[in-house]
Amino acid sequence: MNIQKSLLLFALSYTFIYAEPSAFEFQSGATKKDMRDLKDIADFTRSVIADFQNKIVNLEQAVDGLKTVYEGMSATSRQDSLMLKNQIDKIQNMQDIVDSYQMAQKSQAELVKNLKAQVEANTNNIEQINQKIDKLSEAFLQANDEILKQIKVLSEQALALQNNIQGIQNQPVIDSIKENSMPEKSYNFSSDNNKNLSEAKNLLRKKRNEDAKAYFEYLIDQKFAVAESSYYIGEIYYARKEYNEALPYYKTSASLDSKASYMPILLWHTAWSFKYLNDSDNYMKFLRTLVALFPESEQGRKAQDILSK
Repeated sequence: MNIQKSLLLFALSYTFIYAEPSAFEFQSGATKKDMRDLKDIADFTRSVIADFQNKIVNLEQAVDGLKTVYEGMSATSRQDSLMLKNQIDKIQNMQDIVDSYQMAQKSQAELVKNLKAQVEANTNNIEQINQKIDKLSEAFLQANDEILKQIKVLSEQALALQNNIQGIQNQPVIDSIKENSMPEKSYNFSSDNNKNLSEAKNLLRKKRNEDAKAYFEYLIDQKFAVAESSYYIGEIYYARKEYNEALPYYKTSASLDSKASYMPILLWHTAWSFKYLNDSDNYMKFLRTLVALFPESEQGRKAQDILSK
């Protein structure tokens, strides 16, 4: 539009300068030829102006077309920009989803790793528990076998003790010392029977068996330390090889105190008393009783050696 205005101003100026001559000009002496020339120039100028105007119109139309194209391209560009932005947003959303999935996958992988480690730990624990159970089962079986063996040993011991009691029951029991068996020698017994027992053992150590026997018989009559005194009197008779006299005292002692420390010797001498009296059944019976009740004693080992032959 600015170009069009400039051309119009130019044309008007030119027309004004080269317009037909006025009456005054005719009066100045201008010829008709000059007038024609001026007219031709004016016509040419108008045609040039018209041509310029047409070109201006065409240029304006071209500019309007370009403007329309530009506006269309601008609109298209804006749409493309919006579409591009939407695509970028979608891509970003997809990237966020991928990142989230990767994080979840990583967490899942870590969880799987932890679960695998836990499973391995549990498997090891189960294996250790199974090993402990196997060991406990083995120990229980061994203990059960040992218990059965102990029960068997106790049963044998009970049977042997029963046989022992039954065997000894055939022998007379010493209830008290008969008056005619009391020593003719006079002894100064103490009123304290503990001292009498100590003196009896002291006399026995000195090989004064008769004097010791008198003290033990006194203690039996006093019903003091009867089991121990009976055992020592049995030993005195055994040393004399008076086995029939020894056996009742052994039986009395065993029946009163079967857990005395001297029991292995008592059973050993009882067995040999029957042996010397040619009673093989009772001899073997008391050897078995000795092995069953006191296997770790010296007499028990000797009895086991005899029974093993």
